[in-house]
Amino acid sequence: MSRLDDLRADPTQRVAFIAIGALVGLALAWFHWIGLLIGGALVSLPAMNLKRGVLTGLGFGVLVLLVFGGLLALHGSLGRGVEMGQITALAVAIPLVLGAIGGLARALV
Repeated sequence: MSRLDDLRADPTQRVAFIAIGALVGLALAWFHWIGLLIGGALVSLPAMNLKRGVLTGLGFGVLVLLVFGGLLALHGSLGRGVEMGQITALAVAIPLVLGAIGGLARALV
């Protein structure tokens, strides 16, 4: 059995790895968009199968959107950000798509 199989077998270690992967992905995404892909890949690695891996990556994208929306609300610019139309649609779609694509890393291992 590999170390990754051991990680997938233990629910406590799996949740801890997902939480750490999400934090690392958020930190990297703060500086560059490639962090969205890396974060999606990191949170998908301990998933039991490919479908769950992609869904976990998509969940990471949702987490990124929640953090971004919270930061906008904290600075008082959430209303103006939502009113921007197509740019808002891109700001919503990019983390979701890149998180899900990062989740495809589960297919590699």
